[in-house]
Amino acid sequence: MGLINLEIQSRSETGKNANRRMRAAGRIPAVLYGKGRESELLSLDGHAFGVILNHLGGRTALFNLEQEGRDEEVTALLREIQRNPVTDQILHVDLMEIPRGVPVTVPVQIQIVGECKAVKNGEATVAQTLDFLEIAVRPRDLPEYLEVDISELELHDKVFARDVNLPVGELVTDPDLLVLNIKAQTIFEEEVPEGEEGEEGTEGAEGAEGEEAAGAADDADKKDGE
Repeated sequence: MGLINLEIQSRSETGKNANRRMRAAGRIPAVLYGKGRESELLSLDGHAFGVILNHLGGRTALFNLEQEGRDEEVTALLREIQRNPVTDQILHVDLMEIPRGVPVTVPVQIQIVGECKAVKNGEATVAQTLDFLEIAVRPRDLPEYLEVDISELELHDKVFARDVNLPVGELVTDPDLLVLNIKAQTIFEEEVPEGEEGEEGTEGAEGAEGEEAAGAADDADKKDGE
């Protein structure tokens, strides 16, 4: 995958008011920390960082930090993003410096490829229990994802962490953890209510749902008036 260039700026102001002004100006408060170094206060361009996140689609990100006047090369791992629980606005970003040439343990997304015959025929489904595997790898060698080919799998076959091919690095995740299995398709038959009891039961359920919706609407109205 290589490193993603990320432009940063230093900041000196802290506190809620300063951070609010920064976000209003389209920037995101951030902090860079690492072993053997003091934490450094930074800010990121909100739009540019949002574009990067959309492109990553949940994959692990390693950044090459760029700043005017900064001579040293800094590689950083995206450790945490804090968001507003209501608006989903990014409030703060934590970056951790990774020493060059030193392996880092990171989660890498699993991508299923190929077509399983049993799944194609409708006999089975793919039950995936792990979305990521942790591997120890040098930052510049970090793969975008780890492929799991299911084209040769049959009904009831299983894939464990130890079975996943790693193009680089070493597996850190427990090798005995289940990644996915080819599970038999389950067919549910809907039971049709018989007689008046079934109809009354349905009406009762609908009435309960109506009351619940009305209650939720009342709560919303109360909040709106507060």
